[in-house]
Order: sequence, then C-alpha cells, then structure tokens
Amino acid sequence: MFTLKHIILCLVIAAAAADSTDKPEVEILTEKSNISETGYDFEFKTSDGVSRKEEGQLITVGEHQGIGVRGSYSYNAPDGQQYIVTFVADDKGFKPTIRVADPQ
Repeated sequence: MFTLKHIILCLVIAAAAADSTDKPEVEILTEKSNISETGYDFEFKTSDGVSRKEEGQLITVGEHQGIGVRGSYSYNAPDGQQYIVTFVADDKGFKPTIRVADPQ
C-alpha cells in the first residue's frame, strides 16, 4: 500500500530526473567581499552570465537604525536577453530599475 511518504518520494525522484538535463555546471569566475563595523560590500560573476554587486551601510532614521543597501545584478533570461537590475533599499523602501542590456 502506498503511503503519503511513498508518493512524495516518487514526486521528488521524478522532479530530480526531470531537472537533470545536460546543462553545464556553473562556476564562480570572480568573487570578493568585505565586512566592516559600518557595513559590507560584495560582488561576484558566474560562468552562466550572472553577476551581482551590492553594498550596505548603517543608516539612522529618527531613533531607529538599519541598513541601507544599493546594488545591481544581471542575468541572461530564457528569452535570450540580458537583464540588469539596479536597486536601492532604504527607509523609503525597495526601488529597483530594470533594463535590457544592449546587444553586443
């Protein structure tokens, strides 16, 4: 008799088999990070065209402290376009800007 555990196990195995296509393994090409008492920054690039760069700093708004973040990331979408997202996240919220990279 099949139990719920057997059904879930079959679904997990089927999903893993469906996802195991012949995609090349993604490698980290460059990576660096820095952490200090007042903030952080990091960036990386991968072999599949993904990149991210971000920095965060302590901010004070009234009596509250938090972290203000700004950065960007890019990726190659299934439609063949490279999308670049730049953003700021602070006491006024998350504000992204998205654009399509110029073809090269």
